[in-house]
Amino acid sequence: MKPTDTQSRTVLRPLQAAEYLNISRSFLYKLIKDGQIARLKLGGRASGFLRADLDAWLLKQREAATAA
Repeated sequence: MKPTDTQSRTVLRPLQAAEYLNISRSFLYKLIKDGQIARLKLGGRASGFLRADLDAWLLKQREAATAA
C-alpha cells in the first residue's frame, strides 16, 4: 500500500522515529551522524524526521538484506 502524500510528509520526533524503525534512539543518532538519515531542525534543540525519509531508509535496508 502506497502512503498518502500527507503520511509521507508526517514529521516524527526522535523517540517516535526510533520506535517506527524499531531501533534505539542512540542508534538513530548514529545513523544521523553517519549521514544515513536526514534530520530536520525544528527550532532550538528540537529535531524531527520525515516519515518518507524513514521509509526510504527501511527500503534501502531491505534491498541490502535481499542482495546479500
